[in-house]
Amino acid sequence: MTVFRFRVFTTLAATLAATIGHAQTPGVKSGTITLPETRIYYETVGNGPVIVFIHAFALNLREWDDQVKALAPNYRVISYDRRGYGKSTGIADPNSELGDLRELLDTLGVRSAVFVGHNGGQIVAARFARALRERVDGLVLYPHPPIPGFPWPPTEPDPIGDKAAFVRAHGLDSLFKFVNTLPQFWIPPNRPDIEKRIWSMLSTYSGRDLFEARPPTGPGPYRLPNVEEMKALTVPTLFVTGDRERPHARMVADSMSRWMQNARSVVIPGGGVYVHLNEPDRFNAALLGFLRSLPSGKRQDR
Repeated sequence: MTVFRFRVFTTLAATLAATIGHAQTPGVKSGTITLPETRIYYETVGNGPVIVFIHAFALNLREWDDQVKALAPNYRVISYDRRGYGKSTGIADPNSELGDLRELLDTLGVRSAVFVGHNGGQIVAARFARALRERVDGLVLYPHPPIPGFPWPPTEPDPIGDKAAFVRAHGLDSLFKFVNTLPQFWIPPNRPDIEKRIWSMLSTYSGRDLFEARPPTGPGPYRLPNVEEMKALTVPTLFVTGDRERPHARMVADSMSRWMQNARSVVIPGGGVYVHLNEPDRFNAALLGFLRSLPSGKRQDR
């Protein structure tokens, strides 16, 4: 039954994705790089300091279209589909993501960049900064998840728990439907276009890494930076949360922005996990304000 529900969902969602689009920024160039067990799809546009957008779990680079359009006139903007998502092939594997990102930068001739990560994407950005500090000019983390060693409120448990177990028991469509009922995933009731846009992206994720329970293929071990490692980062960092985000996510952002040497936090009204879709102008203003505060005059591509 689970496999049947998954196949029906992916068939219907693929049809939805084919009929729902979001306009790309003019001048975008696309390409792929071939790596072991995957081809990574990317898009790049503009010139200037380099900004790399990293998308969330189950989404793809299309979630950043509003941000790419706003930044392209003054920055070189790179977005890509992580392994196993969107137009990139293979199976999602967190242990391979740092190598994938490094190879992408090398292929595009990028020495260093500012990395903007959403949800699972900001985990990739934070891990990359810990491993390759010299290649990171700034971090935008939105919103930050539990950090190992951070005091976690026991009264606010994870409503999903093990995603793989949930998906195998109830199906991928049930996971998406349940998650999108949570308060932090709020979408304004008068914006059905946002819901359609989100579902068009979700339809591109196969969930193979969850259904097949496949062991990681990349170099390990996969580990998030802990509190002390995050505190040691001196790279300029902006923590972003929406005003409808869970209280502990706001607590992480507020605490880490005070504990880290060169960090700040901002709360954006109008949403939680999807505030950059709900309120792109507000999100973009906060992002541009942070980028303009960084040291100027440095070229980040070779």
